[in-house]
Amino acid sequence: MNIQTLDQMSLEALEHARAAIASYPYPRLETYYTFADKTIIPTFLTRPISRSQVEVRQHFHTVRGSVDAFPAFGASMSMMRSRFARDVWDEGHGGIHVLPRVGLSDAQRIQDVRASAPALVGVALGIHEEEAFLGELFEQPNLAFVSIDIAHGANAAVLPVLEKIRAQGVESGVILGNVGSVEGFAYAYWLMKLSGFKHFVIKVGVGPGSVCTTRINTGVGVGQLSLLEEIWQFRNHAGYTDAQIISDGGVNSSGDFVKALTRAEGVMMGKFFASGSFEDEVLIKKDGHLEGVLLFGMASSLVTEKRNYIEGSSQTLRAFHKDAREAVSRLREGLQSAMTYVNATNLNEFRGNVRFALNSAAAITEAGVH
Repeated sequence: MNIQTLDQMSLEALEHARAAIASYPYPRLETYYTFADKTIIPTFLTRPISRSQVEVRQHFHTVRGSVDAFPAFGASMSMMRSRFARDVWDEGHGGIHVLPRVGLSDAQRIQDVRASAPALVGVALGIHEEEAFLGELFEQPNLAFVSIDIAHGANAAVLPVLEKIRAQGVESGVILGNVGSVEGFAYAYWLMKLSGFKHFVIKVGVGPGSVCTTRINTGVGVGQLSLLEEIWQFRNHAGYTDAQIISDGGVNSSGDFVKALTRAEGVMMGKFFASGSFEDEVLIKKDGHLEGVLLFGMASSLVTEKRNYIEGSSQTLRAFHKDAREAVSRLREGLQSAMTYVNATNLNEFRGNVRFALNSAAAITEAGVH
């Protein structure tokens, strides 16, 4: 893609985005809340259904068609590779992992996809991928998604790699992110549309991750739950429903996962999945027993050799799951239970029935062990 074409597409995307934002009738937020700040108001249950009877799968458009899957996504972190992908997939009952790219050769990345089978997986991509690699990648039968993996996804720099993906005949199953505002969402949407994609996903969240220090280092980013609410409302008003939303970051419990799903089709997590399914080098063991998990951000000094633009940290977790299957089970049980509190049998009903309450500091304390 030459510079002139890139500039033209970028300008056209900007014009479309500005027009959609100008016609958006709702007031813009100045206060953004996190998952801890709000809770779902329980209503009633008019049908005699059990928690196990509700439908918790979400319909997604992948690179090869459509799939109904549990809407939990593994973050593309280097300690989460093929073993994690198989465990979180849980023989088709679990979620989908987006395999990492940082620190891996193209051959290793292809091998990770193959080693993940039969699990469906996504693969993180940078903006400078080689066409030969993409050709081999899209031949893998268990590839469901590719995810453009940059910090600021509302960025014209993604256009060349989007062009390469379209040249492979791919029209769906591409995730672009991350974005952190209505403006960013609208611009990213039009970058995808003008590149020729029919169905795609935009990943939402700047700085909510537990080992992400973007907000500390740059002052950029807003509360995740309110951001999702605002973008969800904008998307539906603008008619941008060919773009699905994945919430990325900020989940510390199954309750946070549930709240994110009220305004997103999928939820991406790293810390919540901390378990024996992570790579051996981050598992802290004593006498063969797992005692801790080292977690670090992909922009931290533990990953990159750069000494500038560090926007990640590390922590050692002493609370963790046995494996990713156990983590998915907890997410599923929390979602099933939440749906019966608001008279919902599927995710569409759930999203339509949910109302949130803003909690006081005392109410937040009351919600935990006290």
